[in-house]
Amino acid sequence: MLCPVSMRFLRPVAICAVGLLLAAGGAAPAVGAARVPGWRIVAVLRHCGDDSLSSVVATGPRDAWALGQPSWSSAPGCGADVEHWDGTAWRRVPVPSNVFLGDALTDPLTATSARDAWIFPGSVAQIGSSYFGYNYALHWNGTAWRASSFPGKLILQTAAALRPDDVWAFGVIRSSADTTVPFTARYNGRAWHRVRLPVAPLAVSTPGRGDLWVIGPTVATANRAASRQHIIAMRWNGRSWNQLAVPKIAVPAGQSFFDASSMAAAGPRDIWWYYQASSQDNRTERSGLLHWNGAAWHTIALPAAISNVDAMTQDGHGGIWLAADTGLDLVQYWYHYNGGRWTRQLVPAPRGYNAMVFGIAWIPPTTSVWAVGEADANVGAHTVGVIAKYGP
Repeated sequence: MLCPVSMRFLRPVAICAVGLLLAAGGAAPAVGAARVPGWRIVAVLRHCGDDSLSSVVATGPRDAWALGQPSWSSAPGCGADVEHWDGTAWRRVPVPSNVFLGDALTDPLTATSARDAWIFPGSVAQIGSSYFGYNYALHWNGTAWRASSFPGKLILQTAAALRPDDVWAFGVIRSSADTTVPFTARYNGRAWHRVRLPVAPLAVSTPGRGDLWVIGPTVATANRAASRQHIIAMRWNGRSWNQLAVPKIAVPAGQSFFDASSMAAAGPRDIWWYYQASSQDNRTERSGLLHWNGAAWHTIALPAAISNVDAMTQDGHGGIWLAADTGLDLVQYWYHYNGGRWTRQLVPAPRGYNAMVFGIAWIPPTTSVWAVGEADANVGAHTVGVIAKYGP
């Protein structure tokens, strides 16, 4: 399963004292956290004296993965932080210290089981006199990490594992120092091969094994301004791709671009897509939420207080969860939509910290959700990774 991915641009902050013990060496459980439905912090992490988690994925109640990288400016040489949930506790999976994820706020992470997980570290290539980052694949087989290369210098945006022998990676490659082209690669259990799709995904979601949804502009219009792009959705059912038309959306005219996009698919008749587009000068911004119910797309009105949606996932019973901020400093909320009704609650943070959520993931086949992020100390400059959960 894959956590729906945002476009990594915004860093919301929230404050809420919830009384946690902070263990300098690793994870610390929330003090007095009752096992009842509701959001609670279950782990606070320090790695190399610093930490930040950006992505999370769950394959079931007893298997989940979280990924992050401490800031190299505060912890130079510190390797990526990979955490695994085995149904009892979150435990760190060692990663070579030279593995660097890059400077994105979220990093692609996907898995199908405790013995099949993928992360995508960064490397550097030279084009002319310039240097550019690109990604390679790092696979966990239950005992060790194995590296593999894409058929091109892929700048990865997101990835999805459906089975150990069916993994997809979506991004772009540079055709020149100034131009990128959409690029899709697929792993067949032995090697990565390029696949040519008519869509350049803005967001991806996997509601179940063998089922993959992507949404974005057509390849032919991907390099145009957002107002001139033709958006389509496509579903991979394990054998073939099927296309779904998306209604024309209102985005800023002129040189506009999509700066956020999240997708949450619960099945072929239950698809959610959040988008945010801005003008090049950032003076005009439009966002929206669309829902496909199997027969038609419907616009879902977002609460007026929402400024940015930073992560989204299904809730397991016909609705969605959003991690969103309101445009006010130091405030981030959980927004829940189900049955035509919105509710919200403040995102919790450890005592003495400001919390930020970067990734959320539904836990199949339950109505529970994992969330990960970062908490910045109110005094000093260090950060800790935070893992929260909704539900028992």
